[in-house]
Amino acid sequence: MESTNQRGAFAPPPETRQYAMKMGRTLAVLLATILIASPAAAHIKWFEPFDVSAQPKPLDAVLSPTFVTFFLISVVLVYLFFVVDRIALRRGVMETFHQRLKVFDGLSILIMRGAAGLFFASTWAMAIFGGIRFYLAPELIADEVWLPWFQLALALCALSRWTTPLLGAGILLLYALALHHYGVFHLIDYLIFPAVAYFFMATASASYGWKKSGFVTLYAVTGINFLWLSIEKFAFPDWTYPLLAKHPALLMGIAPETYMVLAGFVEFVIIFTLLGAASVATRLIAFAFQTLLVLGIFEFGLVDAIGHLMINAVLFVLIVRGPTDARYILVLSTKSPQMEAYFMTGLYYLAFVNAFILYYGLHALLQG
Repeated sequence: MESTNQRGAFAPPPETRQYAMKMGRTLAVLLATILIASPAAAHIKWFEPFDVSAQPKPLDAVLSPTFVTFFLISVVLVYLFFVVDRIALRRGVMETFHQRLKVFDGLSILIMRGAAGLFFASTWAMAIFGGIRFYLAPELIADEVWLPWFQLALALCALSRWTTPLLGAGILLLYALALHHYGVFHLIDYLIFPAVAYFFMATASASYGWKKSGFVTLYAVTGINFLWLSIEKFAFPDWTYPLLAKHPALLMGIAPETYMVLAGFVEFVIIFTLLGAASVATRLIAFAFQTLLVLGIFEFGLVDAIGHLMINAVLFVLIVRGPTDARYILVLSTKSPQMEAYFMTGLYYLAFVNAFILYYGLHALLQG
């Protein structure tokens, strides 16, 4: 008897296995490329000196032959990925499993609360026992003596669903304080925290619509945050060179300049496919990217573990719960998979160009 997914596409088991194998090969290419660019897992501002007011690398220097070559390769990979992803969606590869896990909203909220509680308990402990006070990220050093106790209070707010709106409001307050001290351009690096704050306030509602908006915001802003950070690797590669000098094994024989171009493309491609995938590939990419972040802890230590804790929590929620139905806006169900892949590749081009325009434009506007 033939089986169908919710979209009514027929999926004979042999063909399903065939498309699953194709998806696996495409993802294997992407995952292998991720592992090449392991410095992408480290937020460089936590480990090396930086100056956001410095001038970024000129665009004519960024657009080198190496950059153009990697860009063309990335376009091909994005196209191939979305052909496989849309075929897998229509063939219903693991669709029953994929849809069943989408009901885990309560567990996902609990995961986020637990991660936030651990995060703020860790920041309190670092301040009390390590003498290091920071707002929301290790380089956002704070002077307020009351801050660790406020963070401890936020950790306690994570223990009950009734106090999670207070947790969200507290995160917004810390973000506002960091914004006041460090400026808008620097704090764009941490847009994930306002998204987490909104998530806690929205999911405290009994309304399914508000809960859904919390997940949509959390996923979308986290992805946009990483797209922004990927452009930093093109604009300020010199910030990472000292880190690569201290960890030469990461280069695997690749020149540092080439390595940073590759790291920027890897991060952008992975996050774009994560945002645009509509099949079970979403969970697989989230798992691979989280694995990369976790492996970075062994290389970069406790600071990396605490700094990436909330990001890891978001990725884990995406693995457990899966994406929201909002991403089906990008699915052209009346078109062929190849046409959908052309459409998504066009969006990739637009996203890449606009990310550069925004990064360089906002830097010129906000930093002078």
